[in-house]
Amino acid sequence: MIFRSHFQLHSQTRFRFLSISSPFLHNFSPIPNFPTTPRFRQPTTLIARHSFSIPNSGSITAKPSSELRNKRKNSEPDDKLRRIRELFSRPNINIDAYIIPSQDAHQSEFIADCYARREYISGFTGSAGTAVITKDKAALWTDGRYFLQAEQQLNSSWILMRAGNLGVPTTSEWLNGVLTPGSRIGIDPFLFSFDASEELKEAISKKNHELVYLYDINLVDEIWKEARPKPPNKPIRVHDLKYAGVDVSSKLSSLRSELTDAGSSAIVISMLDEIAWLLNLRGNDVPHSPVMYAYLIVETDGSKLFIDDAKITPEVTTHLKNARIELRPYESILSEIESLAAKGACLWLDTSSVSAAIVNTYKSACNKFAGGIASLINKNKRTMNGEPWEPSALNKSSPVCLAKAVKNEAELQGMCNSHLRDAAALAHFWAWLEDEISNGVVLTEVDVADKLLEFRSAQEGFVDTSFDTISGSGANGAIIHYRPDPNRCSTVDTEKLFLLDSGAQYIDGTTDITRTVHFGKPSSRQKECFTRVLQVAKSRVRMIPCSDG
Repeated sequence: MIFRSHFQLHSQTRFRFLSISSPFLHNFSPIPNFPTTPRFRQPTTLIARHSFSIPNSGSITAKPSSELRNKRKNSEPDDKLRRIRELFSRPNINIDAYIIPSQDAHQSEFIADCYARREYISGFTGSAGTAVITKDKAALWTDGRYFLQAEQQLNSSWILMRAGNLGVPTTSEWLNGVLTPGSRIGIDPFLFSFDASEELKEAISKKNHELVYLYDINLVDEIWKEARPKPPNKPIRVHDLKYAGVDVSSKLSSLRSELTDAGSSAIVISMLDEIAWLLNLRGNDVPHSPVMYAYLIVETDGSKLFIDDAKITPEVTTHLKNARIELRPYESILSEIESLAAKGACLWLDTSSVSAAIVNTYKSACNKFAGGIASLINKNKRTMNGEPWEPSALNKSSPVCLAKAVKNEAELQGMCNSHLRDAAALAHFWAWLEDEISNGVVLTEVDVADKLLEFRSAQEGFVDTSFDTISGSGANGAIIHYRPDPNRCSTVDTEKLFLLDSGAQYIDGTTDITRTVHFGKPSSRQKECFTRVLQVAKSRVRMIPCSDG
């Protein structure tokens, strides 16, 4: 019997601070009649494991994971923590704590191996989490999807913070409680959105802590050294117009119209999916995601793509030239931001996604340029080309995000076609799996996942899986984002429920499908548990018999 439902969704939660305000923008001249329109604010509740008191908030207590489960790895003092703490006292650093988020400079949840800094320093491989290191403590926050995994992967030098548990403080509350007032807390400003850094700065100011932006050094990279994976440099490809539906020039023209209507002269785009969609390009820099690491600046009279030119093929070069897009080195983004400020450009900045490094660079350059132009032209009234002038920024959600969400006919057709081919692959797979199990063949969770990949790979237009296949038999199916280990995974049989959460990237669409099945006769307890989950999720379910089930 196969139970088919959609109650379990593949989560794309972004674990980051978000803010609905941009305080520095108040120092610039606002654009009349264009108020800020921030994105939906996501919750930022984080949790602590140890007991301590925070002034004015009472005592917050949460049991250590070691008291709840005796599965934490015992170890010698963590050498990575020792080495990173040694950097704290350098004259050009001088900090008391360091925060290491999961994301890259583009606020991506899923990232290339070379940017997996939180994973490297902590050993925790889940996609969501934040590590905080002080001179004598190390703590990691993650959400309920990864509690069990974190307990298994963190060594005894780390405090596991269980996000979402009652009475657990945020990272800033924890830092306010464990650090001496007036401490310095360091971050890599490329790894925090501007909104996130402002929210953090405001929260730690309650104890007079200072947020220190370390532009020139990432402390994890400094100790990672030669062992750090090389940045991805696989070639990117042109996404054919028959799948994209709209050519690049038309997309850029629409975007420029929005810039003009908003009174802005340029926009900085840093989200990788937005760049790929806008330029009709696809990459291979991030596992399971067809994106490439790049920045894009679109002005009213031109565009610049900041990318490693080793990824650019002759076909892509021609494609970009036809759209009048210039190439620039990936690392030169900040110098271009300074140049735009020097020209008096009004930048459209989505501060919920653009990094603090970019926004603060623009802010500083505008302030510097404004002071210089005022002294040269008129100390009392700033003008440019005879017109009143003041440097400014426009804080609004990215218009590319909204445009990308409205699918054209070619994109809709691609979504349908890719799902039909994926459904065919899954139909072959389920028939194969049921036959194998009914014939007594012993199959592990890894065997099953590998076979599904084989069926999908045979489909036209298959590129990759869209995430690591979650193949969970029995109790493993209850572990959120479970990934089977070949050395210790379970088997799929007629006695246990089997959960399969999987998807694929096709050239014309992406799929993500969850199914919970049973190949024998489910027990009353299994039926009850399955039904309870459906009731909680308020989902509808169909029970479709297979063979004699």
